[in-house]
Amino acid sequence: MMKTPEKLFFTALGNDYRYRILTLLMKKPMSVNALAEKLGIEQSNLSHHLKCLLDCRFVEADVKGRTRIYRLSPATKELVGSTKKYINYYGGYLKKCGMLS
Repeated sequence: MMKTPEKLFFTALGNDYRYRILTLLMKKPMSVNALAEKLGIEQSNLSHHLKCLLDCRFVEADVKGRTRIYRLSPATKELVGSTKKYINYYGGYLKKCGMLS
């Protein structure tokens, strides 16, 4: 069975590490090393998540010498900002949802 675009979208954003990467990049562009340090994960694991986010066009990368600096795409910045507002407003209700336990 083929996954729908909606299913793929939420699968990409539904991973805790990928969402945490996006929230960190909301604050400022960062290198792989800086992201790995903040997240407390191995660079190889982080690279796997960044590749997914790059392939989906959630993030973009600039090359500076041998370093890649990751940043949110403009549409993703808007999406993450709206999502954070929603979570702040409805967070208590989300905790009550029996399906999410």
